[in-house]
Amino acid sequence: MTNLINIFKNKSRYTNTIFHKVKNILEKSGYEISTTYNESAMLNLVIGGDGTFLNAVHLSKFSSIPFIGINTGHLGFYQEIEVNMLEEFVYALENREYLIEELTVLESQINNKNINAINEVVVKSKKNQIIRLKVFIDGNFIESYAGDGLIISTPHGSTAYNLSAKGAILHQSLNGYQLTPVAPVYSNLNKALKCPVVLPNDATIEISVSKRDSHHTVFIFDGRELSTRDFKIKIGVSPKKINKLILNKNHYWTNIKNKLM
Repeated sequence: MTNLINIFKNKSRYTNTIFHKVKNILEKSGYEISTTYNESAMLNLVIGGDGTFLNAVHLSKFSSIPFIGINTGHLGFYQEIEVNMLEEFVYALENREYLIEELTVLESQINNKNINAINEVVVKSKKNQIIRLKVFIDGNFIESYAGDGLIISTPHGSTAYNLSAKGAILHQSLNGYQLTPVAPVYSNLNKALKCPVVLPNDATIEISVSKRDSHHTVFIFDGRELSTRDFKIKIGVSPKKINKLILNKNHYWTNIKNKLM
């Protein structure tokens, strides 16, 4: 097995200090470090916050190489390792005292392209206006929606924007994903969703944007905005998975308690 580790990091001074510290510890333990993505590596180590983690996943094109994160950001929901745990992390890595957890990836078809997301896909207006959407699930027309937008989130993405929009928290081990309305408008013309809908992994969502709103509607994939002239999007669960190293099997519940409550 290779002893090469890819390291992704943000540009903060604090992160840079932690990077040099962990690099020194890893090299003393016989590991090689690459600061650019190398597909031959054994691990993708991310130093920063949740945004850095998501960026690393996209930069690596949703690599199958396991990820783990050192938290130098604010919330750090994806980042399991705190800066006072560096030696503990390297010890666990050397002795293979970890678990591998598979994280769901969403795949969207839009404008003849496939676009992946690990947190969520958002359909919303780029202006301070409502948008009108038609929502289909597995080819069945569900509703004419009007409001600020819709969020389609994975279980691990459910604690991000989805939670702020009063979506449910889905445990990361669940085989499903979630459709959550953002500030829906209720009227005789629009029977908007009143609560989130949890879907199984094999379900697909299709959303079409009304012509009157097409000029100010954007699609957002993990915070990455896409403007397009194709105003239909199809979303489902990708066969791809993100592998994440877990040092503590109770890490998820510790995160929920300490960072969200």
